[in-house]
Amino acid sequence: MNLISNLFRQSWHLLLLAVVTSILCGISNTAIVAVLAKAIAGKGSHVVLAWAFFGACLTMILSMAISKITLVRLTQSEIFKLRTELCYKLLATPLKKQMELGNNGVLQILTRDINTFIDSLPLGPLLISNGVVIVSCVVYVAWLSWQLFVVFAMLTAIGMFAFHKLRQSPLRKLDQVQIHAKAIYTHLYNLINGSRELRLNAERGELFVEQVIVSEARQFRDLYDQFNSEFTWVSQTGATTFYIVMGVMLFLLPAWFPQSSEALATVVLVVMYLIRPITEVMNSFPAVEQANIALKNIRKLDADLDFSYRPVTKGGSQVFAAHREWQLKLHGVCHQFVNAADDSKFVLGPLDLSVNQGEILYIVGGNGSGKTTLAMLLLGLYIPEEGTISLNGVQINAENLSEYRKHFSAVFSDFHLFEQILGINQDELGKRATHYINLLGLHHKVKVKDGRFSTLELSTGQRKRLALVSAYLEDRQVYVFDEWAADQDPKFKRIFYTELLPDLKARGKTVIVITHDDSYFDCADRVIKLDEGKLSSISETTHVEPPHVALHLA
Repeated sequence: MNLISNLFRQSWHLLLLAVVTSILCGISNTAIVAVLAKAIAGKGSHVVLAWAFFGACLTMILSMAISKITLVRLTQSEIFKLRTELCYKLLATPLKKQMELGNNGVLQILTRDINTFIDSLPLGPLLISNGVVIVSCVVYVAWLSWQLFVVFAMLTAIGMFAFHKLRQSPLRKLDQVQIHAKAIYTHLYNLINGSRELRLNAERGELFVEQVIVSEARQFRDLYDQFNSEFTWVSQTGATTFYIVMGVMLFLLPAWFPQSSEALATVVLVVMYLIRPITEVMNSFPAVEQANIALKNIRKLDADLDFSYRPVTKGGSQVFAAHREWQLKLHGVCHQFVNAADDSKFVLGPLDLSVNQGEILYIVGGNGSGKTTLAMLLLGLYIPEEGTISLNGVQINAENLSEYRKHFSAVFSDFHLFEQILGINQDELGKRATHYINLLGLHHKVKVKDGRFSTLELSTGQRKRLALVSAYLEDRQVYVFDEWAADQDPKFKRIFYTELLPDLKARGKTVIVITHDDSYFDCADRVIKLDEGKLSSISETTHVEPPHVALHLA
């Protein structure tokens, strides 16, 4: 579905009201100039003209106010739908596709481009009413004198054509301004997220600011100054055109086509009155152009995220119901991706692997061996190019993938920690979260308040423990931990391997751990090793239950 083409479909009555009131505002403006022309010419009753003048003014004010309020209400409602649907589409987009799009680009469209588009929408009533004023005034001139209308129309057409040609150069610069604005956004994102590395190397930090951010910002400033200067001159040239038109019609035209002084005065008054609406229309072009660019970006994102979102079903699913013991199997699974840095291709597999209920499975191997990729396949976040993944004898496919993922919780090595504790029973979740926070030694730092963690300003190890709390709250069948213990002190590393994992096993949970901690290999039921994407060895371990489990996390 094209979001923009359907943006106002369900709110056509509000859009119609905004358009009608904008037209009424334009007609009222034209009525004002017609009444003024009659008053100056001394035609008609002053009382009638006064009532007509103030009535037209009141109509103009009320219609413009209604038009703006209606359009703002309409656009905010529809933009809310636009944002919501894009977010749902993003959620339904395969992870690999999202990575190809780039997080920065998606974020800029969801924030800056949508805001740019929103900011331009209030121009709608202004452009419509001014358009009506311009057309009505031109018709009024034609009614007064066809000779004046022909000259006026020709001169105006020449002026508008010249304006259109002259504005091409500044608009090309506006495209470049948008490109540099996007680059600055990306650099600032990198500055914030890479602040640790830049602080560690102060010279590199200064060079990044000076050679990257400042350089880009300088180009943005210079280009924007050039655009603004050129467009200002173009706008002023357009405004001057109307004074030229007035001069021609007032001083030259009577020599060619004699006109009454009343008709000339009225036409000059109309032209003077048109300066404001036409200038406003011309000055709105930059905002309209920026909105068009933003609209193209939104449409492109909408096309790129062309995935149907399926709401998550509440409650359990019987798709993967186990008749006996829970089991996960990989058969001939292959997955490959291209490294963007050097265009090298990495291939994982083919792999055959079975994971059983209540098993503690370690995945080990060197950096780049494919451990995390295997974990992503197990979680259903990557889709294998070859082979099959099945759970309890049911093969994973596009139809049941969402249900499959419900069996897993994970704490990734580059995890993201959410402040909110989301779930149906908030009170129960809050109590359980407090329980886990106390057991994991975070009670002096973190509290649960109003369905959220009181703070996320923690050390990396503490943040990982809090991420573990979030995973426990989900209470899934399978837990995947990617280098969870890497940032823990020896005390919590020991607790993780000798107490937390056995506790999960005792509750019938399956635990998959990516680790390098060979001193704790004896805590696993099985250790598999990956080497350059291949399963090089599988070893059973002599698993020894710890004499005492201090934590009871049920």
